[in-house]
Amino acid sequence: MDGLSFKKYMQTTQKRFDPLALILSLAGIGAVLYSMAQHNKNSSFFDFHSFMIVLGGTLASLTFQFDLRSMLSSVVLVSKSFLGTPEKPIMGIVKELDDAILNQAQLAELREGLAIDGELLNDIVFMHHQGLLFEEIDEFVTSRVADQYLGRKIAVEVLRKGVLIAPAFGLFGTVMGLIGVLKTLSDPSNIGNSMSLALMTTAYGAGLSSLVFTPLAGRLEHHNMIYLDVHQQILSKIGILLKREERTLEASGIG
Repeated sequence: MDGLSFKKYMQTTQKRFDPLALILSLAGIGAVLYSMAQHNKNSSFFDFHSFMIVLGGTLASLTFQFDLRSMLSSVVLVSKSFLGTPEKPIMGIVKELDDAILNQAQLAELREGLAIDGELLNDIVFMHHQGLLFEEIDEFVTSRVADQYLGRKIAVEVLRKGVLIAPAFGLFGTVMGLIGVLKTLSDPSNIGNSMSLALMTTAYGAGLSSLVFTPLAGRLEHHNMIYLDVHQQILSKIGILLKREERTLEASGIG
């Protein structure tokens, strides 16, 4: 470990939340909406009935496919994604492990580990006190991560379904609007409402899919990769500490 650059070693655990990228992304979406509003400033760009056909239909379809708890969890995860990437709550643990490795500390010195309390590092130290091997600790942590990761995967699936459903309801509204147009051909003064329904539902469906569901799904997928990666880093660092303790015990003739 001598000569190892602390700064270089810590590069693998730096925070990955980029506020500038988020600002630029939101600014781009804002520019699209502003340009559309300016182009249509002499006409009504908002059609409540068309909007509700697409939004209401999409939400109804998603709720039918996924339970309410999954839907609410997806909303929570999306909201949290704007505050930072998922390694933020456990970056303190990663730094502690880095310091322990570099300073030749032992795992048992990091926490009391008197009982399982839900805090990841404390639980790992508790299992270490109980004599569990690294392979058993690895399996425990992997199982916990898998349980939480399942909820994150479901959230992405909800958004991916929204990408497909929103344009479908837009097309549904378009067909209904065109049917209305055909029925009012004899009275051109009534064509406007039906044509508005036909066009606006398509616009709303495409907009929800392209500007809302697709970028949010991609963002959560990226965060899921980070979530798995940071927990894998924790396990790797735990493995380094435990193997070093084993070598110490063997060298002292205790093992």
